[in-house]
Amino acid sequence: MLTLMKQEYYKAFKQNRLYIWLILGFIFPIAIIGIFKSTRTAGSIINLGQSLIYVEMAGIIITALSISQEFGFGTIRPLLSRRFSRGEVFISKLLLNISVYIGLFLSAFIGTVLATAIFAPKYDFSQKLGYIGNSWQGMMISIMDVALQMIFVAALVLMVTNMVKSSGAAIGLGVVMIVATPIISVISLKLIDLAPILKWNPFNIYLGIASIGQVKPSIMAQIMDMSQGAMISAYLIYIVLMYGIAYLIFRKRSV
Repeated sequence: MLTLMKQEYYKAFKQNRLYIWLILGFIFPIAIIGIFKSTRTAGSIINLGQSLIYVEMAGIIITALSISQEFGFGTIRPLLSRRFSRGEVFISKLLLNISVYIGLFLSAFIGTVLATAIFAPKYDFSQKLGYIGNSWQGMMISIMDVALQMIFVAALVLMVTNMVKSSGAAIGLGVVMIVATPIISVISLKLIDLAPILKWNPFNIYLGIASIGQVKPSIMAQIMDMSQGAMISAYLIYIVLMYGIAYLIFRKRSV
């Protein structure tokens, strides 16, 4: 498995230019905070200088490419002709993607802290920010929130990538899920109005997860018509289901 992971990282750096994605993640918050004075506020800083949208999109694109390029470049054949099973290859992709997400978050976090120190040196990270705590805690909550969204969207992306054998369609779906949240929210509310049981639809659960840390759990329970614990349980069920389907498709896919 260690040999397989080494190959995955080699391909990520050579084929997908992972180092460029990481460098851009570091530069993005520095550029935003440095250029726009309006972003030198607590709300912007705890969102890593508005770079979380970049981190999410970059992570989804790399997720889609990690699978599609194996078949597009034909590198899946030599992998399977050796001692590696499809299950091991699929797990290596998941581990690669998770480590890439961590790298993107870390680069954006470091860039944000550096940008704040340079352009807003008087900013106090220990300042209390409502019920979420101080700025450090707010940043961690924002990162956790986006990470949960990425894991959810990545599952959909992997499913689509394996179904249609195209990274373009999968990336398109991921981008829509990320930037069209208001539209998704309207559609979800319409579905719930038609039948209350549809509050369990995956889009509504995704929206609920995206709201963690932004509103109090009691208020979220009123909006979602379910407790935060129930929502997280539904989220985990969808995650297991979608990643399971993605693996089954990957396992049956011809090379």
